[in-house]
Amino acid sequence: MRKIVLCLCLFLLLPFASSFGVTPAQRIFDYQPGTEQKYSFEVMNSESKNINLKIVSKGELNGSVTLSTQSILFTPDISSVRVEYTVRVPAGLAPGRHIADILVVETEGASGEETYIGAIVGIVTKVVIDVPYPGKYLESALSIDNRKNGEVVFTIPVVSKGELDIENARAKIDIFSPDGKKVTSISTNEVSVPSLERRELYATLDTSILSSGTYRAVAKVSYDKSGLDLEKEFFVGEGGLAIKNIIVDAKDFKLGGVAKFEFLVENKLNIPAEGVYVLMQVFDSNGKAFSESKSATYDIDAFGSKEIVAFWDTENVKVGKYDTKVFIYSAQEPIEAQLTLDVSENNIIVIGTGYVISSSKGGGSLVTILIIVIAVLVLLNLVWFLVLRKRIKGK
Repeated sequence: MRKIVLCLCLFLLLPFASSFGVTPAQRIFDYQPGTEQKYSFEVMNSESKNINLKIVSKGELNGSVTLSTQSILFTPDISSVRVEYTVRVPAGLAPGRHIADILVVETEGASGEETYIGAIVGIVTKVVIDVPYPGKYLESALSIDNRKNGEVVFTIPVVSKGELDIENARAKIDIFSPDGKKVTSISTNEVSVPSLERRELYATLDTSILSSGTYRAVAKVSYDKSGLDLEKEFFVGEGGLAIKNIIVDAKDFKLGGVAKFEFLVENKLNIPAEGVYVLMQVFDSNGKAFSESKSATYDIDAFGSKEIVAFWDTENVKVGKYDTKVFIYSAQEPIEAQLTLDVSENNIIVIGTGYVISSSKGGGSLVTILIIVIAVLVLLNLVWFLVLRKRIKGK
């Protein structure tokens, strides 16, 4: 009987998600050799637990990062801790991206010990320095969004990583069937891209001419007598991941603090979706991403749904509306959602198309508590029944 009770207690105590979060996911610094740049990130005790955390810097630039603290001891009454750090920008860095990873990992025992529980409870915030290339240099990627209206939207972010501006960038996208035959071609808009800035190319495909199945998109991006090729597969028809609901838990939110976003993601395929995570980018009025938040990774069962949590640090954010992109990444094709965040002093309203959206979360926590209480009462009744039956048989 004691073994049964012990097993039931252990089951109830099993963690269902990572017990802490880190925001922002990364910070990009300007390349100013010899300068010191200061910033901070916030660690949230999302489940109000006792947690010992160790903070270490890794990667190429780890020697340039100085942390204000290397450990955090959370108790249930501490909701978050802000950690400051200084980056000494070294001279002589080669053109390209240079990164330091600040790793926040849960530890066993007293605070400061270096016995790590495991990488599964480690979360990284990145320090990034982009050094411009000589002349003109473009980096790009291909994102594909299957819309519910039968259209496929191709988005190609183009980032000028060179010292010189790019006057004209455009792309032609060829669509190939699984047997390698070209089905159709589409062209994007044209944009100019100033040095170290980001723009986007768009094109829309009407899928009414395609049967359900997997296709391959080959994009040829041309810019000022140079070019690059991008390639990605996509699926036409029912299936894949879909964002079913977006909730902002704005209870007790104040501008300058951390907002909790909850994305209900549905897996429409007959196979599990592994390593699913959310990446949220917020853009300023010039179309430049100034904030990026990344969730932990989750696995979603076949034909199942999962609530994925991401945090947005609103420090230095002003009241107003912000264009936002939400990407759902996995081994499947990524999902992209175009949203607008209407930020006020005490609330965040999400404006979007095709999604069930709520600006606040009311009784969710109470419902969860009631479910747990009911489950515990049922288990206690079961245990009492077994004990009583054993006593009756003993008589």
